[in-house]
Amino acid sequence: MTYVERELNPLGFQTVSREGYIGLERQVILSFSHLKFQFDCVCPAFPAIRALGCPLHHREDFGGSWPVEEAKKVAAIIGN
Repeated sequence: MTYVERELNPLGFQTVSREGYIGLERQVILSFSHLKFQFDCVCPAFPAIRALGCPLHHREDFGGSWPVEEAKKVAAIIGN
């Protein structure tokens, strides 16, 4: 499971698709209501290098990933 899925699935997002290699996701698409959100890996050479803020491979000890945080805001607006 990717960082974005761990953060957004409990809020009602559903995983639509994953692209990449086994265990090396490069893209995840989630849906919320009628919207689809595409999250792309920004790590230059995952797993050797993890990019700060990557929505797929983000290290949780460094705060949040801005694409994930923006999706949380959209969910809060639509959910109200």
